[in-house]
Amino acid sequence: MRLVSTSLLLALCACDSSVDSSVRDPFDTGSPDTGNPDTGGGTGADTNDSSAGGETGESGGTGHTGDSGDTGEAGETGDTGDTGGPLGPGIIFYIGDGMGFVHVAGGGMYANGSSGSLVMETLPVQGRFRTASLSGVTDSAAAGTALATGTKTYNERLGVDRDALSVPNLIERAQAAGYAVGIVSTDRLTGATPSAFLVHEENRSDYSAIASAWTTNLPDLSLGGGLSDFSPLFGSMSAQIVTTRGDMMRAVNDGRPLFGAFASTTFPFVVEGYSADQPTLEEMTEYAIDYLDDAPDGFFLVVEGARIDHASHSSDETSVYDEVLSFDDAVAVGIDWASTSSRDVTMLVTADHECGGLAITGTTPAGTIPSSTWRWGEHTNADVPVYASGSLTTALDGQRLDQVWAHAVMAAAIDQAASVTSPTETLLVDGYTGDLGSQVTTQAWGTTYGAAYNQLDGLRLTSDADGLRVGVDGVFERGDNAVLVLVDLDYGSATGLGADLTVSDTLDTLDSTLTTASLLVSASGVGFDAAFGAVGAEEIGLEKLSSEAGLRGFDGDIGDPGNFSWLIAISNYDDGNIAEGAAATDAGATGLTEGGLETLLPWTSLFPLGIPAAGTTVAVSVVLVNSGGDWASNQALPGLASATEPGADALEIIQVATLGIDASGLPTGAAALSP
Repeated sequence: MRLVSTSLLLALCACDSSVDSSVRDPFDTGSPDTGNPDTGGGTGADTNDSSAGGETGESGGTGHTGDSGDTGEAGETGDTGDTGGPLGPGIIFYIGDGMGFVHVAGGGMYANGSSGSLVMETLPVQGRFRTASLSGVTDSAAAGTALATGTKTYNERLGVDRDALSVPNLIERAQAAGYAVGIVSTDRLTGATPSAFLVHEENRSDYSAIASAWTTNLPDLSLGGGLSDFSPLFGSMSAQIVTTRGDMMRAVNDGRPLFGAFASTTFPFVVEGYSADQPTLEEMTEYAIDYLDDAPDGFFLVVEGARIDHASHSSDETSVYDEVLSFDDAVAVGIDWASTSSRDVTMLVTADHECGGLAITGTTPAGTIPSSTWRWGEHTNADVPVYASGSLTTALDGQRLDQVWAHAVMAAAIDQAASVTSPTETLLVDGYTGDLGSQVTTQAWGTTYGAAYNQLDGLRLTSDADGLRVGVDGVFERGDNAVLVLVDLDYGSATGLGADLTVSDTLDTLDSTLTTASLLVSASGVGFDAAFGAVGAEEIGLEKLSSEAGLRGFDGDIGDPGNFSWLIAISNYDDGNIAEGAAATDAGATGLTEGGLETLLPWTSLFPLGIPAAGTTVAVSVVLVNSGGDWASNQALPGLASATEPGADALEIIQVATLGIDASGLPTGAAALSP
């Protein structure tokens, strides 16, 4: 019987004017890029002069913020020319960057005194999306790529897959179908979300390369920020260029793409006030729909409310709800247009991810900023809302799906398909454990543990070419208790963690919390070579450092206790399995959940050669540890020998879950209990 010191843990985790209304049919002379025979369709850059019309009118009364004017007669919505046949579809994809359910609820409270009161929430189809990337908690680049291409990738990447190969996006798909296309954003147009729909780059921060790539395939219409990124390229752009609100309002289609940049980088926050030269998101959206609606074969438009995310990164409730309302005003424009359009209209409103872990602590009257708290200034794994209309969007109604379904619906709408083809979903570290196979063992005791709502319900174990994948169904409380996943990489040899092990290079919360807990190992042939731990439902993303979650193991020969290292790993928690001072929303204190803690332990972290040898068998045991680190719980998978609430004495591991692995990292069979 060997004593296991649980101090073997890591903390590496690797965050105006009237428009000339005589121009009615700018698209019915052929491809919008080939030039208009009436204008000559010039090829040089052209910053519009300001020769026509006066200022735009007062607020049209369709939104909440009261800071936007009527865009005038820009092509007169619905006037698409005499095409002699049915019009092609109108497809609008709205993305509230960083916008979670609480952002929407708070926006409704701020505007109207109650949640559930925003315009976007009137759309008939409603559901929710999971948002994880290959890196765990997603960034905007990977999330935008998932929405635009239906392909999961690593954070920082735009329009490329896990191997950095380009994948086609919805803009390219719509262009191939003969549609007019447009992008509108309050971010710089080189920002991650708009760029994911147009470019194929590995580094979201290389704005120069993104701007250059953007100009090689200009949409018919681009409106946003990023003037400083694009102005050096104006001389080489075959586009009609506008840089003020007045220029935009006066611009008419001359056969070239219309490119508008109205801020050096991002737009200001709404509460800071826009200059007279800057159109609001509502105005840009109305102008874009009017402009693209003249395309008889159909159009596809992306509209991003970017600064919801930026305010959330700053934990700024003074700004965030106004940004939500500004985005809602833009959605209202689309809904108003759709109500009179003769096109087959598809609208989808969602977010790329939630940012900030926003929570509202009480009700407030209209016009008062809701009392809010923030978890932190980074992205989270929380589900995001889906609001939609159109026959194909019913596939999303009432469903909880991965966000690649947004791409599937948009692609089907572009293709004018009869139904939505279910996308191929990638195995992700997203906290949804139901895709890791069946439970190899379930919890033997139906008790919670410690002061919080913690419960281990079941263990799932599988692998793939990336690494060992562990799922722990259950409920986890932020800030309370810790989960310890012990891993034996050469089951049967009995090498690895032993009673004589001491760890001198402890790191912050994780080690200090777990250092005093101990387990007795009586399961034959077991010697733990690595351990993953997470304190208080703390997740880690690939290549990010955390003091409260991570992987600790041996660097070198398996089982050599004298050579420790911090190792890269990924973990995540299912949105509905997190308890924050109350029972979790989607999982009770007992029962099977298909959600909880999910961890990927890469082969490159676990084995010196980066891949297991053929015939390798790994073994896993999971235990819940007291927040103070002074004992381990009888909450364990597989079950411990003790059937009573633990004391300070060490507890006994009598079984482990085992999995055979081939030389490719794939399982040779289902996980099982041993002995």
